[in-house]
Amino acid sequence: MSRLLLLLLACLPSLAGAAALCSFTSTPGMAFGPYDDSSAANTDSSTSIVVSCLRAGGAADVPVTLQIGPSATSGTIASRQMASGANRLNYNLYRDSGRSLVWGQTAGTDTVTITITNIANFSSKTGTFTIYGRVPALQNVPAGAYSDSVQMTVSP
Repeated sequence: MSRLLLLLLACLPSLAGAAALCSFTSTPGMAFGPYDDSSAANTDSSTSIVVSCLRAGGAADVPVTLQIGPSATSGTIASRQMASGANRLNYNLYRDSGRSLVWGQTAGTDTVTITITNIANFSSKTGTFTIYGRVPALQNVPAGAYSDSVQMTVSP
């Protein structure tokens, strides 16, 4: 049995010309817990990412998009991997609870946009994104602490 930990790293957005400033207010991270490589069941997890938007003019309703980049280990979005030394364990991050829509970084294609509504001018409000993770079953891997990182970008 292996112990897994997936760390998600955040970066702040570019704000050229934006009427709202949005940033992460929670520390992004996801832990999958123990993984049994002989089990036919997938190992699923989820986490919530909270963002805060400060409105400085513009509309009171602010659409906010979250992008998640490629795995630092695999270098891709389609086949993210965690590493424990030279060992690799496949996983991915999803936009839906059914874990069928991979989360990526192409706006309007594989990202998620929420709208934070009724933000008073020069005030802030928060919004929450839910990220769903899955480690597919029956991967023959040695025991170890597996981890990976991805870059996340939030933009109004």
